[in-house]
Amino acid sequence: MGGSGWFDPELIRALKFFGTIGFNIAGSMIAGFYLGRLLDQRAGTHPWFSVSGFLVGALSGFWGTYKFIMSEFDDKKGNGGGRDQG
Repeated sequence: MGGSGWFDPELIRALKFFGTIGFNIAGSMIAGFYLGRLLDQRAGTHPWFSVSGFLVGALSGFWGTYKFIMSEFDDKKGNGGGRDQG
């Protein structure tokens, strides 16, 4: 087996990457829908805040995912960020 253990580190990193993306998007959508539903119950506006919360959650999730992916690509390029230290 060697010294690497049971799991391939590259597989673990890929699972972490895609798991983070999935939880980020799904969690934001669920949280937005839930908060919208709470507002609907208090205001008596049955579908409107739920739908709005879901859409805001989806946008927030995709934005967070975009920022996460871009930070991962920046980390792969190097810690210098491409700037000349000079």
